[in-house]
Amino acid sequence: MKTAAWITLFYGILILIGGIMGHTQAASAISLIMGILFGTLLIIAAAGMFKNRLLPCYSAILLILLLDAFFSYRWLYTFQFFPSGLFSIISIITLIVVIILVRLHLQKERNLKK
Repeated sequence: MKTAAWITLFYGILILIGGIMGHTQAASAISLIMGILFGTLLIIAAAGMFKNRLLPCYSAILLILLLDAFFSYRWLYTFQFFPSGLFSIISIITLIVVIILVRLHLQKERNLKK
């Protein structure tokens, strides 16, 4: 679970920085607001994941899924790889890795209870 928490924390910081960069590069206030909002929520979820809580894991997965949907939509709409395509690929990879790590953690807990 700790590895999934670290990955979620790193991804949250990346989203936070991406929102700030979107604001400075394109003067987009919505990029700043959404980057700060989603980045902060992912960092909070990562903090809960470090405490081996299950709800933050599901919250992080949902947030990553929403971000991936947004970035994929923007990539298909604009056909520009940066930033939408890059963040879409990073989101998909992060989503898959976090799901696998959380699932492995849950299987390990079930085996310990038996």
